[in-house]
Amino acid sequence: MRTRALTAALSGGLALAAVSAPAAQASPTSPTVITSVVVNGGKPIVVGTTGTTVTATVTGTNDSGIGGGGSVFLWHSGSDYDHRDAVLSDPASVCSSPSATGTCTSKIPVIPALGGDLALNRNSLAGTWHIGAVLYGNNHVPAFAYDYAKIKVLRQSQLTADATPEPVKKGKTITVSGKLSRADWATAGYGGYGAQSVALQFEKKGSSSFTTVKTVVSGASGTVKTTVKASVDGSYRFVFAADSSTSGIASAADFVDVK
Repeated sequence: MRTRALTAALSGGLALAAVSAPAAQASPTSPTVITSVVVNGGKPIVVGTTGTTVTATVTGTNDSGIGGGGSVFLWHSGSDYDHRDAVLSDPASVCSSPSATGTCTSKIPVIPALGGDLALNRNSLAGTWHIGAVLYGNNHVPAFAYDYAKIKVLRQSQLTADATPEPVKKGKTITVSGKLSRADWATAGYGGYGAQSVALQFEKKGSSSFTTVKTVVSGASGTVKTTVKASVDGSYRFVFAADSSTSGIASAADFVDVK
């Protein structure tokens, strides 16, 4: 029912835009062609616990100009759009048409755990989403692209690192511990992310780059802990690479003074 309600709102918004569009200035039968759809600058959409707003644009051509209506929408799962299980959209997009080529810009709210048609209300929605778009010429002729491209919608991760003792004698053992967690869209909180590979990296004092020392696996509650021998002054951090559902992250670096 949530999906049907949103689809009705989306369809209604586009229909209203089409009906209220100015009369065609040229070529009443000119086709509308979608030439570009860009969502979030082409980058994955990373969502924590407070939500975000994603900018999306659809560009196209029509001899009469673009501006009669248009929108970008995201949909999830299913073999096709008709069998989707979630939709994110902004029916109130803004269009401009300086010439036969025009662009419509959507501001898509992506909200976790808050219910309603635009909410990411379950963690199973993390992963690959389809990008769709609709565009109208000023002559009311539409163009539809229900699966123009795909984009990742990921659960935001958090990662900490603490190296002890500080300072430490050369040759002694340094313990680096931390925790990997990720957003839980069902509860609007963060929970530990276990059984994940996390790299321990080191940057020597005076250097401008980190190198990987070893890789460890997070515990069931997301805890990460390992040891290294102290040799020279420098900073330690943990790094988690993005996976199919969760964004990548590097912890803040912790400097250790070696005496």
